[in-house]
Amino acid sequence: MMNITKDNAYEVAQELEHQAKTSPALADEIASAIQVVEHSELPPRKTEEVFDYFADQGLTHIWQADINGGINICEIHKEGFFDPLVSMTCDGISAKSLRQAIEYVMDQEEL
Repeated sequence: MMNITKDNAYEVAQELEHQAKTSPALADEIASAIQVVEHSELPPRKTEEVFDYFADQGLTHIWQADINGGINICEIHKEGFFDPLVSMTCDGISAKSLRQAIEYVMDQEEL
């Protein structure tokens, strides 16, 4: 049996998912990996940690408006690059929306 931890559960689930069709014995491994992923909670990041990451990585942000002028998108960009790393819907300009977008980028880096 594999040693599945919260650090490797997502990768294990991805690897085993495509193999499960040919090997019924992997069903238990997949179920175990999914349980670990679904039930693991990481402590929330501190605000300072999130915005330090933003500055240290040379990130910038842009607020996009809808046709009526209401801010509805927060984009995070790597400074000097046109394409956003993330483009998230939001309900106006707020530190909360900006933080969520930055944390999404942080989460993607951790995968």
